[in-house]
Amino acid sequence: MQILLIFSFIIAFLAILFAIQNTDIVSISFLFWETEGSLALILFIAMVTGALISYLATAPGQIKQRLKISNQGKRISELENQLTKSQDELMQANTRLDSLRGEMQAEPQPGTEGAQDMDVPTGSAPEG
Repeated sequence: MQILLIFSFIIAFLAILFAIQNTDIVSISFLFWETEGSLALILFIAMVTGALISYLATAPGQIKQRLKISNQGKRISELENQLTKSQDELMQANTRLDSLRGEMQAEPQPGTEGAQDMDVPTGSAPEG
């Protein structure tokens, strides 16, 4: 930021120096309009007019870009909220799944109540 300020002071100093050295009166004619003024003033007016035209030419694009950025920021916020909600739902589902797994392990499986007391392997077919 300080570099920009220093650069601005240098440009202002050069503009003042230019105005001091170019005080000659010049005649300007444009279509049916004619005037006289100092060279520095005429150049300053031309420069300001050019900057204004340039700004007006680029303003619609800048406004459109700012609106697009604003809309994208809102969309990002919505998606972040949706992501947070989905993560909460996933955590709840995982908690419920862990709870159900715990319940399943605590309950004896049907048809295997007596198999735990016996030394018979379950789930495999007898060899024969």
